[in-house]
Amino acid sequence: MERDGTTGRLRRVPGGRPLRGFDEEDDGHLEQPWTGVPVLDDSRRYVVTLDGWWRSPPDPAGVAHPRGRDHAQAMSTGSGDGSSAEISDTERAVHGAVTSDQLRAFLDAWARDRLGAGIAEVRFRAGRIDAVWGVELRDGRPVVIKAHRTPVDLEAARATVDAQRALAAAGFPCPLPLAGPEELDGRVLTAETLLPGPRPDGRDPAVRRLLADGLAHHVEILRALPDLVGRAGPGPSWCRYQDGPWPVPHDTLVDLRSTPDEFGWLDALGRRAADQVLEHRVDAEVVTGHADWYAGNTAVVDGRLVGVFDWELVADTEAVIAGFAASCYASSATGGGGLSTPEEAVAFLQDYEQVRGQPWTGSERRAAAGAVAWILAFNARWQVALVEHGLGDEATIALVRDRQEDYLGLSWT
Repeated sequence: MERDGTTGRLRRVPGGRPLRGFDEEDDGHLEQPWTGVPVLDDSRRYVVTLDGWWRSPPDPAGVAHPRGRDHAQAMSTGSGDGSSAEISDTERAVHGAVTSDQLRAFLDAWARDRLGAGIAEVRFRAGRIDAVWGVELRDGRPVVIKAHRTPVDLEAARATVDAQRALAAAGFPCPLPLAGPEELDGRVLTAETLLPGPRPDGRDPAVRRLLADGLAHHVEILRALPDLVGRAGPGPSWCRYQDGPWPVPHDTLVDLRSTPDEFGWLDALGRRAADQVLEHRVDAEVVTGHADWYAGNTAVVDGRLVGVFDWELVADTEAVIAGFAASCYASSATGGGGLSTPEEAVAFLQDYEQVRGQPWTGSERRAAAGAVAWILAFNARWQVALVEHGLGDEATIALVRDRQEDYLGLSWT
């Protein structure tokens, strides 16, 4: 869609594709600014304005999505100060009934108190689960301020901050935490450095290997902090196969409690995938890793991983964490993406084994396959829940339905 510059009315642009240069994720990462008329794929229910802001049309407020994908709420590309834009659905869900001026004043006061300088410019505003502001402080520092959607597991949030500090100290490319997590006026705030860089095409084999290497590398670094395992817990809802067949969702608008009869096969798949993981992860070491590892949460320059964003930890076995990543690693703003086919999932897991330097046991491979299948089932179940809001992705549901046995039985040599 694009906006009519004269009347302000919205019109559909058939066959439009996402333009490069804006960030559609919730991670505090901003790509290079763009100019011209933005258009979006018709399959995405987005409205884009000519001044560089984009937002969802009036769907139910603050709809979050599985693993934080596909639907962002508000965005500035950095051309001019964006604090005057209207409150997004996500911001409303997190901050309540406030105006843009009130929200800026609140965040400016917090930044002055905790970061030592107020907000000079708002570079972007984003978010599907958390409300994210990318700002430049009055002392020139680029910073990301996040207001986290409640309820927030504060111990897990503190564990994530500690993990980011350890990773940054080890030279791993992740934002350095600056403040928080802190509860203030019913909200939980954090701040971290803003890292620039373009997103890669997740389906490029070289990028796939880079992602496998980055996952294995940071998991290995975090082994030195074994206390993170107990503090991080089972991770966000899309990692909680133990709460089967479906966990409590991270968005209260989405109801996973009662599956429509025609999708009963999804409940069965969720149970089978969870049972497969639970059976084959027994006695394996539990480690911690990024709970949402995919191309859209990274930046790559000249074949190097230069940024990893949107940190949230999950504690599980290495095979399970790798399986979670294999399910969706190729998703990115620049290369399209979505869920992995069974063949793509196998390719990632093979790369991970090579980086790891030793093959997994048969049980570890079965656990990884179960983790892939469970994430795919969760994503499909989420799409079923969104159908009633006119947002469901039938292609996702069909992929999982048609290839479910292939996911459960992933194997490689």
